[in-house]
Amino acid sequence: MTQAVGSPTPPAPASAPPEPSSRFERIKAKYRRDHQNPINNFLHVGVGWPIMAMAVILAPFRPLWALGLFVVSYLIMWTGHFVFERNLPTIFRNPSTPFIMAWAVIGQIASGLGRLVTGRRPV
Repeated sequence: MTQAVGSPTPPAPASAPPEPSSRFERIKAKYRRDHQNPINNFLHVGVGWPIMAMAVILAPFRPLWALGLFVVSYLIMWTGHFVFERNLPTIFRNPSTPFIMAWAVIGQIASGLGRLVTGRRPV
């Protein structure tokens, strides 16, 4: 069945997820779409982030080593995007997104620790 030019677009199926309402939710949704490949996830969480953490720890003591680790960390994560996701890293399109997502992850960790301490289950 073809649709006539100028006719309204049919509504999305009922099973489609709702559109995120806030800018923060839209950024998180886009970030998740850009990070679906499991190898890319591992390169980010299992390799890139720990190297970045080491760079932050070393920065006051060995700034050149920290800078090198910072660059290596991003190169590894970008390789995940170019090779496995076949997309452009988010930081190239919207440089603030990694920092926004870092706060989202910190919030999720804090929430999880709070549930662990209080014994409450998520609602």
